[in-house]
Amino acid sequence: MITLERLNSISAEDFVAALASIFEHSPWVPERIAPLRPFAGVIALHKAMSAAVLQAGESLQLALIRAHPELAGRAALRGDVTSASTSEQKGAGLSALTQAQLTRLQSLNAQYAERFDFPFVLAVKGHTPDSVIATLAERVSHDAQEEHSVALREIGRIAYFRLADLVEEPLGDAIIAMAEELADLSEDSGALTCSYLTPTHRATAARIREFMMAAGLATHIDAVGNVVGVLAGGTAPKRVLTGSHYDTVINAGKYDGRLGILLPIAVAGALRRAGTQLAYALEIIAFAEEEGVRFKSTFLGSRAVAGRFELSDLDSVDAGGSTLSDAIRAAGHDLAAIPAIARDSSQVACFVEVHIEQGPVLLEAALPVGVVTHIAGSIRGVVTVEGQSGHAGTVPMALRRDAAAAAAEMVLAVETRCRDHPGLVGTVGKLEVPGGAVNVIPGRCEFSIDIRSGSDALRDAAAADISKTIGEIAARRGVKVDQRRVLEAPSVPCAQALQDAWATSIERITHRPALRLPSGAGHDAMMMASLTAIGMLFVRCGNGGISHHPDEALSAADADVAARVFEDFLLHFEGST
Repeated sequence: MITLERLNSISAEDFVAALASIFEHSPWVPERIAPLRPFAGVIALHKAMSAAVLQAGESLQLALIRAHPELAGRAALRGDVTSASTSEQKGAGLSALTQAQLTRLQSLNAQYAERFDFPFVLAVKGHTPDSVIATLAERVSHDAQEEHSVALREIGRIAYFRLADLVEEPLGDAIIAMAEELADLSEDSGALTCSYLTPTHRATAARIREFMMAAGLATHIDAVGNVVGVLAGGTAPKRVLTGSHYDTVINAGKYDGRLGILLPIAVAGALRRAGTQLAYALEIIAFAEEEGVRFKSTFLGSRAVAGRFELSDLDSVDAGGSTLSDAIRAAGHDLAAIPAIARDSSQVACFVEVHIEQGPVLLEAALPVGVVTHIAGSIRGVVTVEGQSGHAGTVPMALRRDAAAAAAEMVLAVETRCRDHPGLVGTVGKLEVPGGAVNVIPGRCEFSIDIRSGSDALRDAAAADISKTIGEIAARRGVKVDQRRVLEAPSVPCAQALQDAWATSIERITHRPALRLPSGAGHDAMMMASLTAIGMLFVRCGNGGISHHPDEALSAADADVAARVFEDFLLHFEGST
């Protein structure tokens, strides 16, 4: 491998020589981008090379396509292809075809070459012989212009995988670059939104899978859209699971959830390229849904893995009238395969999650990382207040049954009850006067309540007191009130052994004592706790710790520290919690 720093500083001639294997027999590609140095990272380097190809004339593009050997063609069978092509074809099983597969592939290759006058090009990483044959059979029916574009796109994918194995860059920079790449995929122009199984969500899943393949992981996408990558390990019977979610809230930040996917991918790739084998298999899961934005059914991805997926959720309906089952089928997934996603707890050593803190504690302590002690339990409810609407100018104050005024007093009751108890928080995040007008006394008001604590007893006592106070306010003000609980999740402790292991790794890497802190936000680890022991590593947020917001911030330096802590944790993990 060659470091990015060196690649940016060597002579143009050496730069071209170093990247000669990236685009098959086409040194003109690195030649054209050498003057554009320095490059910020592998992704930026790849984008520049791909742009050079797309900006080249058709004759150069055709020469590039024709420089690629036929898959399992005569040159490949003779071993007369580049070492990169040989390795790629072998990895896809094309060096060990059955006679029937070889005959079918060669026949399709001939049809393809006859039709387009260039060889079939496919980035075979992640493919099997059967999927290669199926793809070739489908693409031979394309028109020439379409297939020219597809071939160039596949060449670009091949180049990305080759660059990932050739160029070494700081892990923190790589993590930030991947997060930026994913943030370019959004349902909204100018804001990051990625809700479950939309076209944006599916494109994000495909890109995450490419990141995993570039790291050398065996990958697949399961029946609910989870993207799974496995780094093979030694003979230990149990594997370590890690990951987080890749869906987002509306107008989100770039790192919530996604850091816990991209950081393990970067570390796994670094371990593989260094030839370091863990004693156990490492399974990275990019959970498809945690936020509940589209179908209001949170933690769909991790619940499926933990064996807690409720089939009744398949009837949930989004704002457009599509059911969850409709969306899963439209994405090409098999509903009948969902139960099989559940992992066998006897085969899992633990689940660990890396996540931005989503708060200011680490920032205030001037620490890059910290150990999570537990995830707070929460109670969420919806309160509807029914009063009597009337003319704002004609109804005396003493005779009013103002739903909004009553709700305002109730909101203050939530704050008053939760304000002076450490470890307890209460939030009214949604407050509405349906159909309200400036000159009408509100006859109806609705608001949400979210109460959280690491102590279920403290949380439950607060919830009971608040409910009682709301009833008293309603009676005194002459309004009716309906209190509906929509979620009750117990607090989840992180395994003490995993907390201690994280702390030891932090101290080895940073040479500072590890700070231990609770998580007030919910995480996929809460669902995974029913399957296995859990542990969490928090990473410092910038901008005051803001999250679920475009100003969400993470530095490459902190991402790098967290990656080195994660790597140290994996290398020293002994499989016992």
